[in-house]
Amino acid sequence: MLKQFEASDHTKLSYYDSGQGRLVLFQHGFSMDHRQVIEIWPDLDKTRLICLDVRGHGFTELASPDTLTIQHTVRDLLALFEHLGQTPTIVGGISLGAAITMELTKYLEIEQLIVCRPAFAPDGDTSHFDVFRRLRDIMQSEPQHQWAESLEQQPEFQSLAETAPRNQETYRRLLEHPRLQELMIWMDALETEVMTITGSELGQLNCRTDIIGQEQDALHPAQLARSLSRQIPHARLHYVVSGGSSDDAYRASMQSTLTQILTS
Repeated sequence: MLKQFEASDHTKLSYYDSGQGRLVLFQHGFSMDHRQVIEIWPDLDKTRLICLDVRGHGFTELASPDTLTIQHTVRDLLALFEHLGQTPTIVGGISLGAAITMELTKYLEIEQLIVCRPAFAPDGDTSHFDVFRRLRDIMQSEPQHQWAESLEQQPEFQSLAETAPRNQETYRRLLEHPRLQELMIWMDALETEVMTITGSELGQLNCRTDIIGQEQDALHPAQLARSLSRQIPHARLHYVVSGGSSDDAYRASMQSTLTQILTS
């Protein structure tokens, strides 16, 4: 069920809340919303799933553009937990959501962290976002009717045809996103304000940590998942089907992997 609560700046934030039992937070990725999580979430007994539509995404209001950051999202989540009167002991997320929940470990005592298809790491390397940068440049310098054609001509975009074809579709769909302007603000913010948690802090985590990687995914390099699994003590590394697989195969693989992680 989709619900709302009011943040301290009076912005109405939407969140998904379903099930009964242990509270689990699982956050969506960039440009997505709670529906991304619903698609891959397994049918689990005695589990209450929550997912916040972060500002600029889904059904949450925009409010001030300067709130479209990871750090402000962390504050929104802490406010959500206060609203619920309960704090999750299991937190995780996909891509941007994974970065947000890694940041949350600085503020919460958690039992389990699930980092799915990470796109951000403490070293700040975002070289895998070069196509996003080209897209942003196109939007700032060319008329809208030329955006798609210009994107197709970018060498960085063309090279994905063989290595990560599903990423090409991600970028194409992004051009039709109903909240594209807000996402561009997020892109600008992510160039300067990403994660504050350090590699040293990750190395001191004492919660159970599961990391999910995917091959053939240029936006979420499998090497990044492997690197994080080495930094976090006793982290368990899992893989879902490659980025060249169908949507149905990906969803089934994610559901199976999350079931294994959350029930073992």
